[in-house]
Amino acid sequence: MEEKKVIVVGGGCAGLAAAYNLKKTGWNVTVLESQDHVGGRMSIYKNDQGFLIDEYAQFVHPSYKRAKELMTELNLIQDLQLFELGAGMSIWFNNRWVSAFPAPNDPEAMAANQEWVDYMGTENFGNFVAYCEKYCKDKFYEGSTDWMMDADQDDGSNFGEFVKENFGERVLEYFVQPVVASLGLEYPEKCGVAFGLQIVWTVLMGGAAVLVGGLGRLANVIADYLGKGLRCSTPAREIVIEDGKVKGVEFLPCDKVVCATPAAIALKIIPGLPDAMRKPIERVTYCRTIHATLFFDKRITDGAKPVGGLLPRCLGEPFCTCLFQSSRNPAALPNENSDAMSVFYFGDDKLPQYWDMSEEQILEETFRILKKYFTQLPDHYLGGHVVKAPMANYTMRNGCPTAIKEMRDHHYRDIEGLFFAGDYMYTGSYESAINSGYNAAKAVNGELERI
Repeated sequence: MEEKKVIVVGGGCAGLAAAYNLKKTGWNVTVLESQDHVGGRMSIYKNDQGFLIDEYAQFVHPSYKRAKELMTELNLIQDLQLFELGAGMSIWFNNRWVSAFPAPNDPEAMAANQEWVDYMGTENFGNFVAYCEKYCKDKFYEGSTDWMMDADQDDGSNFGEFVKENFGERVLEYFVQPVVASLGLEYPEKCGVAFGLQIVWTVLMGGAAVLVGGLGRLANVIADYLGKGLRCSTPAREIVIEDGKVKGVEFLPCDKVVCATPAAIALKIIPGLPDAMRKPIERVTYCRTIHATLFFDKRITDGAKPVGGLLPRCLGEPFCTCLFQSSRNPAALPNENSDAMSVFYFGDDKLPQYWDMSEEQILEETFRILKKYFTQLPDHYLGGHVVKAPMANYTMRNGCPTAIKEMRDHHYRDIEGLFFAGDYMYTGSYESAINSGYNAAKAVNGELERI
């Protein structure tokens, strides 16, 4: 019997999910990864002091069913640690931190929250929350775009304009913009309406979790399962296509290939894609970010709240999100008398001036800014870690999800033996990437005509 062989290009979330499911069903799988390690967004850093950081993806959200299925199958699900994402977030307003969802038995926090809501307009803010609930509740799933298609109008508008026109500028500037920047790493004006709604709803849903030991554990377990089939530091420079059929990667002949790279890389390594596939993928846009983390020999929070703080853009800072490790993943700290704070630089208006800085320069700038808003920080930090991500998030500009869905529904199999997977196939999250890899494996097996 002829051995079933498949090449997976890309060892990130989508590629690992595809390769894992293909090997389970009897395929001889070769994964080609250009970097010296696998995982993509599921990557961790640990130093010799005992600080551990999720470098890219941070949380397991309640709707991440495919990621949780994988964790269950690989005996990791018991290591999920729950915390309240929305209830733990505060927003800088009137020169103080205001809890976005305060405890009802805290009259001071409730009064500050009411002042913040009144400033935005109680009716406007309430209408916006109600709109998000009506649109997303019981439908929301980041591993699919079917639920959001009626919000993806290809009319050149954006989420920022949509919120400002329908719910007011203050709702945009003091709630929507900080939230979109915190999870989407971009300005609302650079995102489509559907993208913005899913980001806001993720926060309004509340609960989330972290994987003790970092999300990189999931990648590492899959890598161990793949064994010698995984080839790191091996970039695929071209997926060869002749007469509408895949012939393999330039140095490896094969008649089935899963391309699980970011969209921009897929376009580079597959020359001559037909317009029905190429044009939708060309519409995919990514934003970049710098993730900087400072380490401290002092516990900054009480271990419960806050999870973090959001800085509105009117403050002029280069980052919005400030996350405490002690209140979301204390197991990632060396001891109970330590802490870490993470921030995410974003936005093409400010990010370029930091992109070429050294790690130490970025850490010093981060500390300087944080001291303005968190007076409880000590006078020094122990060190830190900086990651620069040139393609951090797929920002789903209006019309792009519809174009990609049209390609998936009607042109996914236009080239015989070529199967796409990646975050851009659905909503851009790593759940989206994992689900696309799972579905691509089913398509290779002949169980699906489209993903």
